[in-house]
Amino acid sequence: MDSRRRPAFTLIELLVVIAVIAILVALLLPAVQQARGRARALQCRSQLKQLGLALHNYHSVHGLFPPSFVRQEDGTPPAPTSGGGLQYRSHWTGYHLLLPHIDQRPLYESYDFDKTWISSLVDSSDHSMWPLNQTPIPLLICPSVTRLGTAIGGGNGTGAASHWMAGSPTDYSFNHGADRISALPNTAAANCPRGLLHFWSDWPSRSRGPFGYNSRCRVADVRDGTSQTLFVGEKAGSRLTYEGPSGQTPALPVEYPWAMAAVSYFAPTGGIGVPNSYWVAGPYAVTADVRLPDCPDSTGAVGLSFPMNPLPTQLERSPDERPLYSFQSTHVGGTHFLLGDGSVRFINESIDQSLYQAISTIEGKEVTGGGF
Repeated sequence: MDSRRRPAFTLIELLVVIAVIAILVALLLPAVQQARGRARALQCRSQLKQLGLALHNYHSVHGLFPPSFVRQEDGTPPAPTSGGGLQYRSHWTGYHLLLPHIDQRPLYESYDFDKTWISSLVDSSDHSMWPLNQTPIPLLICPSVTRLGTAIGGGNGTGAASHWMAGSPTDYSFNHGADRISALPNTAAANCPRGLLHFWSDWPSRSRGPFGYNSRCRVADVRDGTSQTLFVGEKAGSRLTYEGPSGQTPALPVEYPWAMAAVSYFAPTGGIGVPNSYWVAGPYAVTADVRLPDCPDSTGAVGLSFPMNPLPTQLERSPDERPLYSFQSTHVGGTHFLLGDGSVRFINESIDQSLYQAISTIEGKEVTGGGF
């Protein structure tokens, strides 16, 4: 009989092969992750580019860019309940107006634009808009953002009154420039001769961005140059968690529903134990803020800076809501922005704050030299 033994791996050889494979996998995984990250970043840039095309298509049709928020005059018509949720009304966001230009015409035609984004003008119990506001729009969601789902607030628009902010998220926000416009009257406004300035047309041109309350910005109004002015930037949802000004909720993710037409307002959509509960704020961002008794139209530098990609991302009990109104992304090192000429730039989060604020305004007359 042939007594020769069959060749085989020894245990040591097998362990060596396994170790080599493990090393190769360890080297390969970061490369794969980086490739996926680059692909997601390219898709994010592409989506902002499509939003730029939509904005310029809207401009071609209407002769101006859409406002970020359509807002009626307070009390016109009178609210059904004085001091109630319909006393200070914003009708729609710029995304509602852009729907026909981002392949969402059927959704656009489903809205009744004689109402508001949450109800009719005279009936706060009218919830017919809620299901429409919860429609996910893939173009408005950055692929790099990790979130639990696209339902914010009550399910199918039939939740309790605490879910009036029910919606679907966006990770892209309109640029309001270097000052945040207050939404509601404030008794402290007596310190300012002209009071709080709500509307875009009243805001100082040196500090306003291309969007705002009832803004009517045209290409010709961007006197700093469309290639030097930020129009839309990332404000990634679920990047932040927040416990509220008084710690009234557990740490909830912060989201920015595309249909939320309440501007300087933020609130939880539910509370402890409520499904799909989030802190929410409107889809706009700023680079600075006026704080009373500083006045919006006073001379000199006033207000507080709103840096890009604010840290920490876990906001515990705090009355400082600035992170909720800052541009931010989940991309490493910076944020993508759509400029007024339709180009998309990735801006490093270490940008000089004064330069950052300068490129957020349409007529500040700053000289940037394109160095951003």
